[in-house]
Amino acid sequence: MTSGFAVIDFETTGVVPERTDRVIEVGVVLAAPSGRIEHEWTTLLNPRRDLGPTRIHGVRAADVVDAPDFGDVADHLVELLRGRTVVAHNASFDMRFLHAELARARYEIAGRPPALCSMKWAGRVLGTAKLAHCCDALDIELANAHCALDDARATARLVAHLAHRLDGDRAWETDRRAGAAFVWPAPRGASVPFTPAHRGTSAQNEGSWLESVLAAAWIPGSPEDEASYLMALDRALLDRTISVTEGRELLEVARAAGLGPETVARLHRDYLRSVAQEALADGVVTAQEHADLATVAAALGLGARSIEEALAEGARTERSGGGFVLERGDRVVFTGELRRGRDEWVDAVLAAGLTTGGVTKSTKVVVAADPDSLSGKAAKAKRYGLPIVTEEGFERLFAAFHA
Repeated sequence: MTSGFAVIDFETTGVVPERTDRVIEVGVVLAAPSGRIEHEWTTLLNPRRDLGPTRIHGVRAADVVDAPDFGDVADHLVELLRGRTVVAHNASFDMRFLHAELARARYEIAGRPPALCSMKWAGRVLGTAKLAHCCDALDIELANAHCALDDARATARLVAHLAHRLDGDRAWETDRRAGAAFVWPAPRGASVPFTPAHRGTSAQNEGSWLESVLAAAWIPGSPEDEASYLMALDRALLDRTISVTEGRELLEVARAAGLGPETVARLHRDYLRSVAQEALADGVVTAQEHADLATVAAALGLGARSIEEALAEGARTERSGGGFVLERGDRVVFTGELRRGRDEWVDAVLAAGLTTGGVTKSTKVVVAADPDSLSGKAAKAKRYGLPIVTEEGFERLFAAFHA
């Protein structure tokens, strides 16, 4: 009996799995020989490193913070592929990553698994190879290019068309049988129970730290504990956003300090007032400063009325939060694929009298393309308790340093 197809697609941190690039998302579509879709499965994966070109694949570090490792899902993935003709669009790319990831997870796999390459066969049949172009030619829906499951779905429909057109073609049959005959490694039994992670779900939870910190009933802390929370809050809001990672850190600080919800709510208002006082320092609150206040208020779960109250109180209240400014000689470290470009930023900060290099305990700030970055630099910064800011946040700090 002719085996069905297992169409697979990976999104990755880069293009060289033999070096350090990893899989960050896998999508699998199982199809009957007729092309009828029988099953779909997808998950994001935590690569334990920087995610690479987020602008291309659209996966954010916050999305993969709680995602399983490849090794967690490997047994399940192999069982999906076993006994079927594996298909991938640009099979060489995907099979290199599959081979590298299985080897890294310590599976006994002698070489790169074979796969029927829909890109190769589409080029022969349709005269075009790019998946989007193939879909245009055949009126196949490709809802979200560079989303693993959507790419796998589109490829499955393309393969159904190719199988119909190439029925009886010897070379096609050779490719199909080679994929189906491959002996996949036995399950290692090392996989752990996992919950698939999907794109965008972290966005629903980014404010969960705030809900938790305002709902808990801890023992009231001391003024010193309040100061520690304000310092952590000031560091988190350097770039005026609170990432998933920073939110979790704030929750832990509040728990460790034993701060009750009423205390935390007051500290949030105090912090907003400190920002308002700084805006009022020259007697004028510009449109940009008002927008800055609105951003901070939103991050802290405070409404528009709180902004006006903060401005009124800020005019007569001593600043509560700690200030953060860059000074000559401060070390600034960059990580991830920044919009302005790493070399351009390095030239700019050096010319301004700042320094750069690796992450050390004396580093002033780490600038990340994604504040939840999983890069080695970001991990070291978190261990040292250093602030991690977005590129946009650093632009404001850098502009203030020049002023």
